[in-house]
Amino acid sequence: MKRGLIALAAALAVIVLLLAAAVAVVGAAPDRLKPLVVALVARGGHQSITLDGPISLSLLPHPELRAETVALSAGPGRIEAGRLVAHLALRPLLARQIVVTRLDLDHAVWHPAPGEGAPDSVPDKSVPDRIASENDAPGGADGTSPPARKPRDWRISLLALRLTDAHVAVAGLAAPLAIIRLDLPALPGPSATAVTLDARYAGVPFSVSGMIARLPGDALSLGGLRVVARQGDLGLDGTLHLAPHPAFAGKLAIHRLDLDALRHALPRRVPPPSPAPAAAEGAAPTPPDWRERPLAFLAFLGAADLDLTLTVETLIESGATYRDIAAHVVLHDRRLVVDPVHLVVPGGAVSGALSLDAAVTPPSATLHVLAPSLALGPLAGAFHWPADNTGALEVFADLSAAGATPRALAATLSGRLGIAAVNATLANRLLLQALGQVLRQARLPAIGLDLGGRTDLRCLALGVGIAAGVARLDPALAETSHLDLGAAGTLDLGAATMAVRLVPSLRIGGNALVVPLRLAGPLADPKLAPDPDQGDGALAASACEPALARARGGRAGPAPAPAKPEKGLSLHDILRGLVK
Repeated sequence: MKRGLIALAAALAVIVLLLAAAVAVVGAAPDRLKPLVVALVARGGHQSITLDGPISLSLLPHPELRAETVALSAGPGRIEAGRLVAHLALRPLLARQIVVTRLDLDHAVWHPAPGEGAPDSVPDKSVPDRIASENDAPGGADGTSPPARKPRDWRISLLALRLTDAHVAVAGLAAPLAIIRLDLPALPGPSATAVTLDARYAGVPFSVSGMIARLPGDALSLGGLRVVARQGDLGLDGTLHLAPHPAFAGKLAIHRLDLDALRHALPRRVPPPSPAPAAAEGAAPTPPDWRERPLAFLAFLGAADLDLTLTVETLIESGATYRDIAAHVVLHDRRLVVDPVHLVVPGGAVSGALSLDAAVTPPSATLHVLAPSLALGPLAGAFHWPADNTGALEVFADLSAAGATPRALAATLSGRLGIAAVNATLANRLLLQALGQVLRQARLPAIGLDLGGRTDLRCLALGVGIAAGVARLDPALAETSHLDLGAAGTLDLGAATMAVRLVPSLRIGGNALVVPLRLAGPLADPKLAPDPDQGDGALAASACEPALARARGGRAGPAPAPAKPEKGLSLHDILRGLVK
């Protein structure tokens, strides 16, 4: 958008400066210059101009050209200005050079053209043109034709642009962009030039400031570019290459970004009404399965190159606060590598790496995640779950897949996933959310799971080995104060089905009440039913330490506390649990 705006302003400046040259050299009356300006614009063939208001030129205290009610149409769109003021340098005029030190456009409205503007509509920094003087006009003083003379060459330069009280109407935006004031170099030079912008979008004020300079080739240097609003504060430094292939190399530092507040402040786009369905014979066509749709982001991996060092001090998303994010992002030849990644999520630190390679067929992806100690309380709160928990959760993942659709990625997923926790306490409301259906199906009483209480979690071990889209649960175990749960089985991610054995075991005194179950069917709607093939309930009797070793993949970790001696429950406790 910025480049198109500069292109329009620069094109308008060239035309206005031609008018200034004509006034200075020809000495004609302003009204006689309008046809000349219109003809000069039409001669280029890429743009047109209308001058509905008066124009004037003043030389003191410094040359200024003024025009009212100006409109210019060019490749990037159409810009309309209530007032235009071109500030001219006096000395260059004597050497047939028109230098506009600043072009002011007041009460301007820019209507971008559909699609991208024509590249050749952006003028060069120094644009030569020819302005004929009165002596070059046909017919001399005696009525005879004077000898032909070579037209004079005028060089026109636009150094800076200022917009005040302007609006940009962009198709697809829910509201126009209101520019309170914009100061920027029309076309940056080799020396760094300040850029400032005060604007408002949909009632959200923001400002942009920094330095910009042109580098050899079609590249720009961005120095200390800062965007500040109530919802965020970020800075950008680096080099932007515009052609032949867009590329950016530099640093992005986000000091604060509140995505929740930003979504609340910005208007939501209202989708256009769907056309009335045409009458057709037979049943309506079945919409395509989302798992079969191509991953749209893969197409964008070849749109540009990127070498970005990202740091984020504070990021707020869905009520959760993420801190101290650091990542190195490299995108080149349709290959994306994010390595390393470090961040502090609600609960603790996470590190990892991600790679996507869209240059191969099928596209491939790898993911590594290491989170050795996530506090359960803040982590549950970030997902809006009951947060009255203590202890830490360990998460490990080392995964790879290949494919251009979600189903293809799921069907080729391979690697390991591990989740572990020891010596924690969980809110009973959280446990009932996770295990309530299992207890109901097993007809087990929720003994000790009062909604306002908490339950000790001595051990949680879940290890998953995945090969060719089939995830196999190592014998997993969750051991709480009164209830143990063992699990094993498979999940076919490609077919989106599962077959898992569950064995909840309710410990009452020195005895255990075991009810084997089977969870099977589509992943989206599995069915839970009794499983008579597991009469011994061996899964619930698995030892905690071996299960933890499998879940951690051999990594060291804290050991579970010694098992507490069984407490015999009173008849009152048992009956109270049974009648719930």
